[in-house]
Amino acid sequence: MKIQSSKSTVLTYWLWGLFILILAMIMLGGATRLTHAGLSIIEWKPIRGIVPPLTLSDWMLEFTNYQKTPEYLLVNKGMSLDDFKFIFWMEFSHRFLGRLIGLYLVFPMVFFWIRGVLTKRLKCTSVTMLILLGFQGFLGWYMVKSGLTQDPMVSPYRLAIHLLMAFVLVGTTLNAIYHLKAQNLTEKNAGANRWSLINLSLIIITVFYGALVAGHKAGLIYNTFPLMEGQWLPSEWNFHKPLWINFFENHAMIQFMHRQLAYLVTISACIGLYKRWITQWYGIVIIGQVALGIITLLYSVPAALGTLHQGCAVIIFSIAFWTYMTNKKKSTIILK
Repeated sequence: MKIQSSKSTVLTYWLWGLFILILAMIMLGGATRLTHAGLSIIEWKPIRGIVPPLTLSDWMLEFTNYQKTPEYLLVNKGMSLDDFKFIFWMEFSHRFLGRLIGLYLVFPMVFFWIRGVLTKRLKCTSVTMLILLGFQGFLGWYMVKSGLTQDPMVSPYRLAIHLLMAFVLVGTTLNAIYHLKAQNLTEKNAGANRWSLINLSLIIITVFYGALVAGHKAGLIYNTFPLMEGQWLPSEWNFHKPLWINFFENHAMIQFMHRQLAYLVTISACIGLYKRWITQWYGIVIIGQVALGIITLLYSVPAALGTLHQGCAVIIFSIAFWTYMTNKKKSTIILK
């Protein structure tokens, strides 16, 4: 059965609102990481944690708890209460927005479900997104917990999984929006379909390596372009043994991989433009992202530029995912 046009519009607005909130969440997460605020709240309190410190004694309790952490003792020793409040509010805002997204998803979903507006597909998608969102909250705490050890740095791999899960939520939301309305699509182009899948895969791998760059703080070295301190590939690229470990642990190699993947994504976009499989806007966004990445690297990853770079990655992924969905289908979509 098809959804009535007015109901479809309401659902579309709801899902686009969810998309915007997830985009804001990803960017705020990047800002939290870049301001070194992620380890400021050392407890995971899904319910009680919604209330911030309200009195001076509450603040002192939070600050005292933080002063016992390795990050304070090794990195921020002597930090003032006002400085602590800044990083606390950054992390608190990130967690609060996560809770807000959960409420934004649940209450309309229940309302639409009771009113019989949701199709089987949307019911399954909504429940799946709710489960993914809860799992994402757990992954966030699992990531933070890795930094509350003797080495006050979160696991790069947990960071990468946390970021990729956010992109899964973006893709799931876009998939739901795409299937909301029947669309009369042109005949399937096999070449465009293969290209869009390759392009999307390259972007996902690039995002993964971007997370490794962030987790290992690999963006703070080799702040030159196009060469890495005069070399295309730094001589220490194979420092670790066995060789494959360098692709995940070697800071120089990780940054090199992120650079090369960015080039491949750009080449892929140029092919898509040449074949007229994508619009010029997609190519412009890709070029803008590459330029932003270069500037971010040259200035040693300032918080504002790093946050913008991460947000732009979401936009590029969204366009690539939508392109893939479009090329994947060759007939009218009928909702059941």
